[in-house]
Amino acid sequence: MNHILVPTDLSPLANEALPVAASLARQYGAQITLLHYVPYNLATPGLTEAPLPLANYIDEQEAEATQALQALCQAPQYADLTINPLVTTDSKGLYGVMASYPADLIVMASRGATGWAEWLVGSNAEQVIRRVHCPVLVVKEGQPNFAPKRAICAIDVDERLKTHPAWPFHLGDGVRQYVYVLTPTDARVPEGIREFMTELATAQHLTNYEFTFVSSADVPGGILEFAEKQAADLILLFTHQHDGLWHLLSGSVAEDVVNHATIPVLVMPLGENN
Repeated sequence: MNHILVPTDLSPLANEALPVAASLARQYGAQITLLHYVPYNLATPGLTEAPLPLANYIDEQEAEATQALQALCQAPQYADLTINPLVTTDSKGLYGVMASYPADLIVMASRGATGWAEWLVGSNAEQVIRRVHCPVLVVKEGQPNFAPKRAICAIDVDERLKTHPAWPFHLGDGVRQYVYVLTPTDARVPEGIREFMTELATAQHLTNYEFTFVSSADVPGGILEFAEKQAADLILLFTHQHDGLWHLLSGSVAEDVVNHATIPVLVMPLGENN
């Protein structure tokens, strides 16, 4: 891992991702880009003729954001790291910028979203997970010594899991707890799922692991319940990055887990469903 991207809106919550990214950067000798997006682009047609007060306002927002980012990057606790501040007004928007950025890992903080807010707009973390093509680590609080040792991994029966890249950072003695959630509408046969897990373990060279079936009304709830029972300090899962109407109708397990988890969640993208 060489490059970690940390998006921030400069709020105390968003900035809690930086200590976690710093901890990982120290372990791997990685550099960090601290990204802030100003939601206007003077180069966009229609804004090039913007009144002077508006142009001045945007300039002020960029200058203030740059100063704030530089203060974070130059904080004494990060003196041993390379942290690059980046303020952008790119017309692609924050999520578009993040999706095109050459990062090995994105670290961001989120409290999640619930109720109407979840259904209508979701959390920022949810929006990022839908779009980017690198792993996303969502944390709930700053952890200057981030070193998970009790990770659980939720799986689905998907052949792509057998060839997914290695986790982007070290996970103690490895991931030992794997879980599959059985719901009332799941027509799969447990024996077939167990056989798939055996094939997955062979393909990924997994040893000394435990595989558990959990019965639950829904998959996200089953994952969160299992994580709590195992006293897990990290949830690992994968996303197919549904979008459009299908996403509206069915949602994403990864997004639901991120929105409701109280511990960090690492999401590995598998790409679009075929």
